[in-house]
Amino acid sequence: MSNFDKNRTGTGTKEWSEHSYNIQKGCKNNCLYCYARANALRFKLIASTDEWKNEVIRENAVKKTWGKKDGVIMFPTTHDITLNNIKHVIETLTRMLIAGNHVLIVSKPCLSCIEQICTELSDFRSQIMFRFTIGSLNRADCLFWEPNAPEPRERLLALIFAYEHGYKTSVSMEPILGDYDEALRTFYAVEQYVTDTVWIGKMNKVRRRVDLTIPGALDWVAQIECTQDDWNILMLVDRLEVEPKVRWKDSVKQVIEKCRK
Repeated sequence: MSNFDKNRTGTGTKEWSEHSYNIQKGCKNNCLYCYARANALRFKLIASTDEWKNEVIRENAVKKTWGKKDGVIMFPTTHDITLNNIKHVIETLTRMLIAGNHVLIVSKPCLSCIEQICTELSDFRSQIMFRFTIGSLNRADCLFWEPNAPEPRERLLALIFAYEHGYKTSVSMEPILGDYDEALRTFYAVEQYVTDTVWIGKMNKVRRRVDLTIPGALDWVAQIECTQDDWNILMLVDRLEVEPKVRWKDSVKQVIEKCRK
C-alpha cells in the first residue's frame, strides 16, 4: 500500500492526508456546495457567497519554509489551482517537494495548469499524486453545481495528460453530481486513467451549504437528495464494490453501516 493510500481513520480531508495546506482566500470556481465557502460565510470572513470567487493570495503562505512532514500533504483544500494562481502554486509545490514531502494535489483541473505542473515538477514525479474531482461527465450538472470550474471534458483531458506523463493519478467523485447511471458512466470513463483510487461520496449538508435563493436551486437540491438517498447509494455500492480501485468516502460508509446491519 502506498503512502497516499493508507487506511486513515479520520473523516473529510483526514481520510486522504495527514496535513492540509492552502495559499489563498476564495476560489473562482464558487461551487454551490463548497464547505469552505459556507464556513467563510458563517464566520463572517466574506459578506456574501458571491464574494468567495474573489481570490486573494496570501504571500506569506507561498513563501513558507518547509521541512519534511510525516505522511502526506494535501494541497490545496479550500481553493483550486487556476490560471490566476498557477505561478504561486508551482512555487509552493516546489518548496514542499524540495523538502522531501509527498503531496496530494487536489483540483477540478484546468488542463493548462496541469500541463505546467507536470512539466515543471517532473523531477519530483515520485512524490506527487494528482486527485482530480470529476463528479459527473454531464456538462449541465457541472455547470450548475460548479459554475466557474473547468468543464468535465477538460478535467478528463487533464487526467489523461497526467496519466500519460507517468504521474500517479486518482479521482474524487465526491460529490456525485448525477444519478446512478451517470455515476457509473463517469466511473468507467475515468477508471482506465487512474493508477490508484477512485473515491466516491455524497454531497454533504446540502441545504445548509447551498444558497436556496438561486433560481432553480430547490429543484436541483431535491434531485440530489433523491438520487443520493440510501436506496440509490446502496445500488451503486452493490455495483461498484467489486472494483479494486473504488474507495468509499465517509458519507457512503455511513449508509453501508446503517443499512447492512
